Amino acid sequence: MRSRLRAVILTLVGIPLISPAVLALVGLRRGSGDGLFVLAWALLPLVAAAGAGYMTPLMAGLAITHFVGVLAGALTLRSTRSWSWALVVLTGVSALGILVTSQAAGGVVAALTQAVTEAAGGAQSPEAQQLSKAFASEAQATGYLSWVSVISAALALVLGRWWQAMLYNPGGLREELHALRMPIPVAGAGMLLWIYCLVNEHLVFWGAVAAFPMMVAGICLIHWLVARKGWGRGPLIAMYITLVIAALPLAGFLCGLALIDSWIDIRARSGDNR
Repeated sequence: MRSRLRAVILTLVGIPLISPAVLALVGLRRGSGDGLFVLAWALLPLVAAAGAGYMTPLMAGLAITHFVGVLAGALTLRSTRSWSWALVVLTGVSALGILVTSQAAGGVVAALTQAVTEAAGGAQSPEAQQLSKAFASEAQATGYLSWVSVISAALALVLGRWWQAMLYNPGGLREELHALRMPIPVAGAGMLLWIYCLVNEHLVFWGAVAAFPMMVAGICLIHWLVARKGWGRGPLIAMYITLVIAALPLAGFLCGLALIDSWIDIRARSGDNR
């Protein structure tokens, strides 16, 4: 916040989560002018490395998508003051970036297989064969990378907003996330896309991407309920552990909860209009 130079240096360092969060903070506080300035400097070494052959198009595309997705979410949050639309934009930009990256790299599966094969000395290694089996199709591979990209971008945006709240509005992030509620058209469309993708094994990860904003809304609603009831951290810890070991059933529950909340506004009915 003291200078663009410091923000550029911290972003150029490339520390996972921290560097994109710095970009998010600049976008949130300073707006599109400084945000795009820092983004341009952050992307410059990536483009140069890819052009010189020191970085594969796939890796460069993933990094570029990550930074662009984070800044897009930050600028949307700044302009609309709505976490729901920020998550929708972040998800859409990240997914589009992965699709463009796949085209530029000649296919995600082929690029990953080639990278693993080259690392093994040019022979078709067992790792490359396992990789081909892990991703049955290009749609499955791009969906998985989109899912990872969306999650990491959202975490960076939350961290950047948390820093901003600590500096200028302590406690503000907690109130914002507790109030997160998806518009009913977005929630309905996300649920329909998720259900459609579930019946096709090649589109399962794309379904998770489509439902991501709803899942976050469901998680935030649980956080609000736990805080309102004074249940402590136990239920939240249990929820996150369940997300790791049984992600699909809990994700379905969270998305359904978010859809119900979009329809009836659970907080308003409970008398909490904050």
